[in-house]
Amino acid sequence: MNTRPLTPEEVAEAHAAGRAATERFQTTLASLVAESTSVDGLEILARAGFSVLLSTVSQKKHSRKPGLELFHLELIQALALSRARATGDPGVDYPGVTQRIIDLIGENAQAYQEQAKSKVTADQAENRQRDMLNLIQRWKLAVRGARQGFQTREYASDLASSVNSSFRHHYGCDATAVVAALSAVADICQKRLEVHLENMRTWMTKKSGSAMLEAFTQDLDPGAKADITARAAQYRHNRKQLEAFLWNINEQRLVSLFTLSTAELMTGLPGEQTEAMRSVLNLLALDFGAVTQADLDHLHLDNPVQLRPLIGIDHTSVFCAGPQILGVHLAEIIEGLCAKIPKLKKAAEKARADWLENRLSSVVRKGLPHADVREQVKWSEDGGKTTWETDLVAVIDKTVLIFEAKSAKISGAARRGAIRSLKEALDDLVVSPSAQSLRLKQRIIGSKGVLSFESRQGQFFIAPKDVLIVHRFNIVHDVIGPLSSHWPQLKAAGLVPEASDIAPTLSVFDLETVFDLVPREIDRCHYLRRRTELERNATYTADELDLLALYLENRFNLGEVEYDGADHGWYGLSMSLTYVPDEERQLRLFSQAAPTTRFWTSLLTALEEKRPDGWIHFGDRLLNIDVAGQQKIERLVRRGQREVARRPDLFFQTGVTFGARRKLHTIAIAVGAPTSSVQLENNLRSCSQAAFEQGGQDDLLLLYWLVPRTAEAYDFIEIFRRRRHPLPGLNPLLLR
Repeated sequence: MNTRPLTPEEVAEAHAAGRAATERFQTTLASLVAESTSVDGLEILARAGFSVLLSTVSQKKHSRKPGLELFHLELIQALALSRARATGDPGVDYPGVTQRIIDLIGENAQAYQEQAKSKVTADQAENRQRDMLNLIQRWKLAVRGARQGFQTREYASDLASSVNSSFRHHYGCDATAVVAALSAVADICQKRLEVHLENMRTWMTKKSGSAMLEAFTQDLDPGAKADITARAAQYRHNRKQLEAFLWNINEQRLVSLFTLSTAELMTGLPGEQTEAMRSVLNLLALDFGAVTQADLDHLHLDNPVQLRPLIGIDHTSVFCAGPQILGVHLAEIIEGLCAKIPKLKKAAEKARADWLENRLSSVVRKGLPHADVREQVKWSEDGGKTTWETDLVAVIDKTVLIFEAKSAKISGAARRGAIRSLKEALDDLVVSPSAQSLRLKQRIIGSKGVLSFESRQGQFFIAPKDVLIVHRFNIVHDVIGPLSSHWPQLKAAGLVPEASDIAPTLSVFDLETVFDLVPREIDRCHYLRRRTELERNATYTADELDLLALYLENRFNLGEVEYDGADHGWYGLSMSLTYVPDEERQLRLFSQAAPTTRFWTSLLTALEEKRPDGWIHFGDRLLNIDVAGQQKIERLVRRGQREVARRPDLFFQTGVTFGARRKLHTIAIAVGAPTSSVQLENNLRSCSQAAFEQGGQDDLLLLYWLVPRTAEAYDFIEIFRRRRHPLPGLNPLLLR
C-alpha cells in the first residue's frame, strides 16, 4: 500500500504501465477467444471438466501445483460460448490447446489487474483506495467462494423451501425442485465419473498390450469391438503407443459423460411442472455465441457462466462440464432466479435474513454449549422511550459476546470495486452494526447495577460487576474478501469513517468453520478474543480461513510479529486446510489443532470439564503459551513435585513470563503440602507476591499442585491482581 504521495514522474510511469497492460489485456483476450473457439467447444470443455473432476480426488482446498482449476474451466466455457460452435476434428491436440489457454488466462488476468495503474494519481488517499480495490479483485480472481459445499447446499435448500409457493406461482415449478435438478447434475456426473475411472483402471493396469486391448473392448458391441481392434493392430507390439491410442478414444467418450437428459434431472417431478422446469433450465443455460464482447471485457470479475452453467444441446438434453460450479454458486443461482421478479426477490431477501439469524444462533449454541444464548435482545437506556435490539447475545463465564447479523447482498459493482457502491456496502455490513453493538457494550460496562433485558427466550439479567470483557462481532452472509477481516485497512483507505469503532466481521459460514476446526469451547472463545486483538494490533492481508489456518498453527502466539508494523502476507495460508470425506456433509474442511503438550491438554480439558468461576479467562492465559513455554512450565512443576515429595515442609514457588513486550503474561507455579487452609492461603499469597516482583506485571495466573498428588490435573487456579490480591474462598476438598 502506498505510504507517500507519488511524484509526477512516478505517476507518468504508472500511467504508461497501465496503458501497456490494457494493450496486453486486449491482445491476450483476442488470443484466448481464438484458441477457445478454434476447436469443438464441447470437446475441449469435456476434457477440461474431466481434468478438474480428477483433481478433486486429492481433496485439497487448493493446490500449490499449477494446473487446471475450476475458475479456468469457467473462463474456458465463457470463451467457447463467445462464438458459434466449431466443428470437431479428431486430430486436434486438445492437451496442447488447453495448456495454451491456461497460460493465456494467467497473462490476461495479470494484465486486467495492472490496467488499474492508469488510474494512479499523486493523491495518497486515492491511491490507498485503489490498492484496496485491487485487493478485492485479486481475491475474486483467486477464491472459489466463502462457503464449504455442504453450507451452500443447506442454504440453497432452505432458501428454496422458504420461497417455494411464491416461486411456483411465478415460474410454474417448485424452487426445491430446481435445487434438486441442479444437484442431480453434480450427482449424476460424479457417479458417471466413478464408473468411467473404474473402466479406465481395468485396461490401464494391464501389463501387456493385448491384455489392455482386450479389457478396453470387452463390454463393447461386436461392431465397435471389431473396429477398435482393427485400428489398434498397428500398435499391438508397442504398449505406450497403444495406450495413447486407447486414451484418445477414451477422451472422445467424455462429452457423453457431461451430457444429461432433462428427463433424468426431473425424476420425481410432478407432471404439471415438467414444462416449467424445462423453461427454468433454459434460463440457466447459455448457447454458443451468447457471451458478448462486453461480457469478455469484464470476464474475470463477472463471468455469466457462474449463474448460467448449463449449455443447451436440444430440447431434451443439456451439457455441464463444471458440476462443481453448481456446488459453489447454487445458492446464488436460486437468488438470481428470485431477483428477476420483484415480489419473489423481496420474499427471498426476507428468507435470507431469517436464515442468517437462525444459522448464527445454531452455530453459537452448538459451538458454545455452556453459554447463555439469547436472540432478539431488546433493551433501553432511557426508561423505555427508545428500545434497541441486538440480534444475539451470548454470556459465557465472565465474557459477553455481542453478534449483529447483516444479510444484505454485496452488489456486483461493489465486488468489482466501485468506490461509492463499496462504501455503501461497508456502511451497511460493517459500520452501522458496529455502532449498534458498541452501544450495548457501553451500556454493559458503564452500568453499576444489574441490567434487565428482554429476548425471544424471555427476560434475563447481566450484572456488569461479573463481566470482565465484552466482545462484538458483525456476522454477514457475504464478505468482501480479505477486506472484511482487517478493518484498519478500510480506515487507512478512507472506506470507513476514521472515528468509527469497528467490530470484527466474519461470515456465518466462516464462524461455523472456525467452531468446527477449533477443538474445545475454551479454544473457540480464545480464538474470538485473539482474533479481535490481532485485527487491532497487526498489519496483514488475509481472509478468515487464512487467519484460522494461522491460529491452528500457533494460536496467534506470534510474539513481536503482532506489533512490528510490517505488512504480513498471510493470504493463502488456508491452503493448509484439506477436505476430508464426511458421512453427513460429503466433504468438510479439516486441519490438525495447534500443537499442545499432553500436560497442557490435561489442564485445558480439566478446566472445560470443571468450569470454575473464571474458566474462560484462565483458559485464555493458558492458550497464550506456546509449546516451548508449556514444556518449560511442566518441567518446573515436575521439579517442584519431586522436591516437595522429598521434603513435605518445603514450599516450591516460581513464575515465568511470556509474550511480546507490549503484552506479557506471567504464570505463577506453586507446589506444596499444606496442612491447613491458613498455610495454603499463605502459600498463595507468597507465590503471587514473588511472581509479581519477578514478572513485573499487574496480574498473573497462579496454579497450585498439592503433594501427595491428587487425581486432578491441577488443584487450584486463579487470576491474581497486584494491588488488590483477591483470594477467593478455598474449597476444603483441596486439602483432602
